[in-house]
Amino acid sequence: MWWDRLCAQTGQQSAALYAAGLFTDDRRRPIAQWFNAAFNAALLVAPETSPEWPVQRFGIFYAPPASGFVRVYSAPHEWHPREPRKSPPSRTRSGRP
Repeated sequence: MWWDRLCAQTGQQSAALYAAGLFTDDRRRPIAQWFNAAFNAALLVAPETSPEWPVQRFGIFYAPPASGFVRVYSAPHEWHPREPRKSPPSRTRSGRP
């Protein structure tokens, strides 16, 4: 639904470049979607930056009933990828290593 609506609104070439390839690249990063089948409307939270960026920015998108595609403007939402958490060093009873 997202791809079809964006193509209808901007054209296929522009849609492919939208939000660093949001709808054309399989990034395997967090995406959340809510779909209301009764109204054919949806809400999407998805990354807007390419995977190489040190900070990942997420956008909120709305597909109103029937047709259209809108980016919901809000405060920036960011995710800072980092190394997997490591266990803290063990400490003795006195609190010293």
